[in-house]
Amino acid sequence: MIYFFIVTVFVISALLASVIIPRILLVSYKKKLFDVPDARKVHTSPVPRLGGISFFPVLLVTICLAMGIRYLFHLPIEHVSPDTVFVQFMFLVAGLTMLYLIGVVDDLMGVSYLYKLVVQLLCACLFPASGLWLNSLGGLFGIYDIPFWVGVPFTLFIVVYITNAINLIDGIDGLASGLSCISMCVLGGICLWFGHYIHCMVAFAVVGILIPFWIYNVYGRVERRRKIFMGDTGSLTLGYILSFIILHLCMAEDHVARPKMLLVSFSTLIVPMFDVVRVVLSRLRDHRNPFLPDKNHIHHKFLRTGMRIRWAMAGLLMVSLFFIALNAILVRYLNITLLCGLDILLWIVMHLVLNHFIALHESRFPRKKWTRDYAAKAG
Repeated sequence: MIYFFIVTVFVISALLASVIIPRILLVSYKKKLFDVPDARKVHTSPVPRLGGISFFPVLLVTICLAMGIRYLFHLPIEHVSPDTVFVQFMFLVAGLTMLYLIGVVDDLMGVSYLYKLVVQLLCACLFPASGLWLNSLGGLFGIYDIPFWVGVPFTLFIVVYITNAINLIDGIDGLASGLSCISMCVLGGICLWFGHYIHCMVAFAVVGILIPFWIYNVYGRVERRRKIFMGDTGSLTLGYILSFIILHLCMAEDHVARPKMLLVSFSTLIVPMFDVVRVVLSRLRDHRNPFLPDKNHIHHKFLRTGMRIRWAMAGLLMVSLFFIALNAILVRYLNITLLCGLDILLWIVMHLVLNHFIALHESRFPRKKWTRDYAAKAG
């Protein structure tokens, strides 16, 4: 029965997204609601950026229908109290609503990063209020259980960190949605394995939403009015849901499984999370505002090697799958701290290799430096 519900949730969300996204495109072109290209962006033609508007409503309709049917027929919800699940999801919906509204305003009019940060912090506070906070590091750096007064601020940091990581990695077609889709599939599988069925359904409902969007985002043609971006509305929504599921898994009652869940769960987001740290440190080193955008993200570096946009996207998705598989296999044999150090080492080595190919490519084509025109040709 649970497999039937999961498949049903996936199909319903995919169908709803497939119906809504073309309507968003129609409205966007009628009202001229575009993401206009500039020197930092890769695309060269105005593209609608309201695809993320479909994410939250479709998810809400799908999950409410599934949970309503299960309650109506007295089917098992979770291995925990239904009241606990209900409270957590009410706070999740409240946080998603606030992020959804600020995302829509940002996509339509623009919002300062400070204002968005304040809203993100307010939304992050809702998780500890519902009883969901990071209460253990699972032995990372020798730290196991952490007290409430430390865990709550750390939880707020993690939620804001993940949310912004997804937002910042959304720089080329299919990247943020592809990485989120991979992460949701892995997290949904883990939830299913441990019997956390509602969270599993949320994960696969998001996958159902992302697949139609990904097709429009990657294969849609601007001249046919079929291409669309997710915008901040979509990226903020995805980041918040991902942090919700990861925190839930890291609070698993099984103390034996918790260290594994901590590392494997976070490894699904290694690419965006590590990239944020590298970019912020680079900006601080150059005495620049760490909140202002630039062209130093990992997808920009892939493009500077001469890759086309789709190859860069596919390459980064493969990097994400590699880290997930590596951590899932080695977590049984290595200490969690050593494995985290190995991830960081491999990330550094990858960037050294990228730097070598960037220097090689720019030495062969000295006139084709990283400009907007060259970025467009790379696509």
